[in-house]
Amino acid sequence: MKWDAWSVVFTGLSLTSVTAVVLFLLVAINPKDAAYGSLPLFYAAGSAVVALAFNRASVWAARRAERFVP
Repeated sequence: MKWDAWSVVFTGLSLTSVTAVVLFLLVAINPKDAAYGSLPLFYAAGSAVVALAFNRASVWAARRAERFVP
């Protein structure tokens, strides 16, 4: 049960990071201030990397949970 919970947590964090990617891309498309420059694109790229990492962690935890099923 422990690894199932971790899988759900990592999936939620991955989805939150995907939402952050979309948010930062929308800010890059329509910034409120010209001083933002390319910073939202860097944040979007960083969030995409984090989303991918949490996705892979979720898959790893799910596989580990399957291994311990009695």
